[in-house]
Amino acid sequence: MHSLTPYLFFSGRCKEALAFYQHCFNAEVTTMQLFKDAPQLIEGADPEWVMHSELEAYGIRLMLSDGVVAKEVSGNNVVLSIVLDDLEKQGELFERLSHGGHIMTPLSETFWGACFGKVEDQFGVRWMLHCDFV
Repeated sequence: MHSLTPYLFFSGRCKEALAFYQHCFNAEVTTMQLFKDAPQLIEGADPEWVMHSELEAYGIRLMLSDGVVAKEVSGNNVVLSIVLDDLEKQGELFERLSHGGHIMTPLSETFWGACFGKVEDQFGVRWMLHCDFV
């Protein structure tokens, strides 16, 4: 079995992002290592920054890091798409992700028979939430 796991970089804001996504997804942080925990000094890395972390919820795993010299890029061409099977959960998640960010496409019925919305969260990460009508 193969899987694709998004790895997001936050250039000094990873702990804040972890707390935000943990709240949004009711997720469990399964791993968190700081650069100061590495067995050797990593040049250019702030020792208090997150070297690697993971969280899991809804069968999704996200990896997050501050990176060594990562730069946040706004207007990037990556959007994370989540397909849900519960309209209420979709609405709750959409509301949580939009807090401090901005709604790009409000949740609404679509011509393809689903409820769909797009949001850019407070960290500049874009999310599409899709839920088929049952």
